[in-house]
Amino acid sequence: MNIVSYATPATLKPKSYVIAVYRGTKTHANVFNVANTNFLLQGLSLPQAKHVRTLGQKSGLKYDKTKYLSKQNLEYYEYNGQNYGYLPDCGFVLLCKLTSSIKYGDHDLITAEVQKIVADNNSAKLLTTDDLIEAGLIL
Repeated sequence: MNIVSYATPATLKPKSYVIAVYRGTKTHANVFNVANTNFLLQGLSLPQAKHVRTLGQKSGLKYDKTKYLSKQNLEYYEYNGQNYGYLPDCGFVLLCKLTSSIKYGDHDLITAEVQKIVADNNSAKLLTTDDLIEAGLIL
């Protein structure tokens, strides 16, 4: 699990997102492991900012995020025999399918088609880039 700062809705039909994934990370390896990879995109809520340093600023190649996440009371979604863990109380959780990518700078920009809305918490205040800047977590 990784925190991405750059994800934006791209199209309505089909519902899709464009996401910047940093090359050389475990997330990048996981997303590009097989063709048409499925993954969860989580819209974090404001109280979840506490996870940003661990999930977004530490590499899963050097730090055991699985151990950290095992203490976070994850919820799970099963799809095609795979269990996908996600943080409870997210604003939303989307099952996405990688559809294409382009290399740009030190990231790959991927397009991902939304397959299913796994969780939707309309009452959650979504964590924004401005919140992360204000908290001194990025930039």
